[in-house]
Amino acid sequence: MVWAARTANAWLYALAAVAGAVALAALALTAAGATDLWALAIPFALVAVTTLGCSSVQALVTENGLKVTFGPFGWPARRWRAADIESAHAEHRKPSQVGGWGYRLSGLGTTVMLRAGECLVIRARGKNFAVSVDDAERGAALLNGLRKRG
Repeated sequence: MVWAARTANAWLYALAAVAGAVALAALALTAAGATDLWALAIPFALVAVTTLGCSSVQALVTENGLKVTFGPFGWPARRWRAADIESAHAEHRKPSQVGGWGYRLSGLGTTVMLRAGECLVIRARGKNFAVSVDDAERGAALLNGLRKRG
């Protein structure tokens, strides 16, 4: 029994690519001796790496519980054991409800919002966590089944 879902935000990928291109151009100009652009290259490189790391999210439900990973390399990751999950359900959310795009803390709990729409919402250890992924209803059903079985 495994359920997996992934969501990516094309705008964040584009922003990471533009910031990376600016950083590389600044480094190339600095290396060529045309000018000293370290002060420009470093912040743009950090923006590129950080944005790329926040551009996608993956959710995986197995008999062990829920694992949510970020970015194209799947790091960092958040994990919840099936025994720690009190409930799971699917819910439609908009960025305006949770305070915007990205990793958000609001009155609804923690939400990873990369696109408006269906979210997998769990309640674990007395706190809510939601992630915007497709087919969240199936992931919630599997988590609830695992919770009842364990």
